[in-house]
Amino acid sequence: MRQFAALDLVSADDEVAARPRHDPQEARLLLRELVAGGELAADEVLDEAVDSVLLAGLLALQGVRTASGPSTAAELCLSAVSHITLAVVLASVDLD
Repeated sequence: MRQFAALDLVSADDEVAARPRHDPQEARLLLRELVAGGELAADEVLDEAVDSVLLAGLLALQGVRTASGPSTAAELCLSAVSHITLAVVLASVDLD
């Protein structure tokens, strides 16, 4: 049972992380839906979403080192900033 929940958590965190970019209300509804069955806890889903988005930002920053030019490097930096900003938003969600 725990392994199934972990797999759900991994797939759910990407979806939760993607939703705040477009519609915070939709993200809240998705989070409620994911935790309604009791298999997943809201804080677990958000923690995994934060980790996932933060990792994407760090990977974008790592790509700057091998960027083909300054404009590509700048695009990667901007992408990293948006990912890290989203990680901060997700980490600061008030579950109460």
